[in-house]
Amino acid sequence: MGDMSPAAAPLEDENLLSEILLRLSPLPSSLPRASAVCKRWRLLVSDPGFVRRFRRRHRRSPPFLGCFVPHRGGVSFTPTMDSPDRAAPGRFSLQLDDGYRFCLLGCRHGLVLISNDSRKQILVWDPVTGDQHHIAFPPRLHGITNSIHGALLRAAGEVGHFQVVLLQDIVDEDHFRVIACVYSSETGR
Repeated sequence: MGDMSPAAAPLEDENLLSEILLRLSPLPSSLPRASAVCKRWRLLVSDPGFVRRFRRRHRRSPPFLGCFVPHRGGVSFTPTMDSPDRAAPGRFSLQLDDGYRFCLLGCRHGLVLISNDSRKQILVWDPVTGDQHHIAFPPRLHGITNSIHGALLRAAGEVGHFQVVLLQDIVDEDHFRVIACVYSSETGR
């Protein structure tokens, strides 16, 4: 490091560089722009661990505006923001197996909730980090996709934990019932 200028030295320290990049604005264009600086920065800001730390630091989901659209092979994101904060249309897509019968239940707090009737599972997908949480249908739910409704909940500022609330309406000859179940990622139940 003898011939390195004093101004460049802090950027050679991986921990210090990571701390500097964590302080970038939470706008969607911040990390892609930083990744264009050099290969080293691209590797750092695209690391899922860094992305999780970045979201925790800013204590909220990234401000991506758009909608998730189900299609035969999965789910894709249709952006609505203007450039440079417009995410590429294919950036937040999830490909699912051909035999995957699913229903997109909704999205909230940066997570997407999908019901998979074929596998009797609920999928919680984080499109930014790519993390997926597969949750078995509670035994009380029968798994008829069109009768299951759900929502995701997170406490203000919470990034690591979430809750899933599932409702199923059951109609028989004389009765209409609603079954509700709550899953917490913190307890795993």
